[in-house]
Amino acid sequence: MDISFDYYKIFYEVANAKNISLAAQHLCLTQPTVTKYIQNLEQELQCKLFLRSRKGVTLTAEGQMLLRQVSRAVQQMDRAGGMLQEFVNCQSGKINIGASELTMRYYLLPYLEQFRQQFPNVNMQIHSFSTPGSVSALNAGTVDFTVSITPIEGVDHFHVTRVSDFQDIVIAGNHYTFLQGRTMTLKELSTYPLVCMEKGTTTRKFWDSIFKDHGCELRPNIEVNSNDLVAPTVLHNLGIGFVPYKFARSYLMNYGLIQLDLDIPVPRRGICIVQNPQHPLSPAAKALLDMLMNHSSDTISTYSENEGNTLAF
Repeated sequence: MDISFDYYKIFYEVANAKNISLAAQHLCLTQPTVTKYIQNLEQELQCKLFLRSRKGVTLTAEGQMLLRQVSRAVQQMDRAGGMLQEFVNCQSGKINIGASELTMRYYLLPYLEQFRQQFPNVNMQIHSFSTPGSVSALNAGTVDFTVSITPIEGVDHFHVTRVSDFQDIVIAGNHYTFLQGRTMTLKELSTYPLVCMEKGTTTRKFWDSIFKDHGCELRPNIEVNSNDLVAPTVLHNLGIGFVPYKFARSYLMNYGLIQLDLDIPVPRRGICIVQNPQHPLSPAAKALLDMLMNHSSDTISTYSENEGNTLAF
């Protein structure tokens, strides 16, 4: 028997309201329409479902049996609709984000705080990835999007949006104060012990390419696996370090590290949002992505101006 769920829904409302007019109001239908639905359902089932009186309607034995079976289905459908509405309105759901230590600490966190205030019931899972790891996760569909730093390889088929930028600098400890104020070449710099990120990382690839473009080879004496470790290593005079400014700022201001000058301009690097268009976003992920995108142009200009003003020591 193929009976539309709408018939059972109307039957359920009438049975609970015990009044066709009141049920019609709940359903935003006219009384004759509701009456016609009930009559059609009774004809399809070939039994009487309601006893009618001036006070309203009461269920027959057949109607009571049907209500017991229909109630659970209607309630589940209502719950499903409510859950779907919450999901669409970003009142529930989960977002998977790929981020590096730099993008998490110096870009993403303020926006996550703002998003949580607006959508407190959305769960977020943040995966710590290098840039190559982020690309792999996007291909596998295990993250909604990533926040990565340039240079980024293997993203030709992804949507890439630059949302902020930052500056890499060269830093040294108090054993190298005699170099402060001098303009150094990469060749001259290479005569001193060097500290930088390990091979395979995006930051290392960036500096390797700078050295190569100027006919030199970067041969560090100490390699670390986190930008956080460069400044402390340099502070103990284990070498001259290459690091994003944000990771060295407090050491430059509070611990006596110095910034060295090169005879070449060091290009600014970008913080980019990368998304795989083959994997559709949930409403919550789209809402967060829209928030990040809407602030991208302001972030780049403000970040660049503020950072530029603090680079001189």
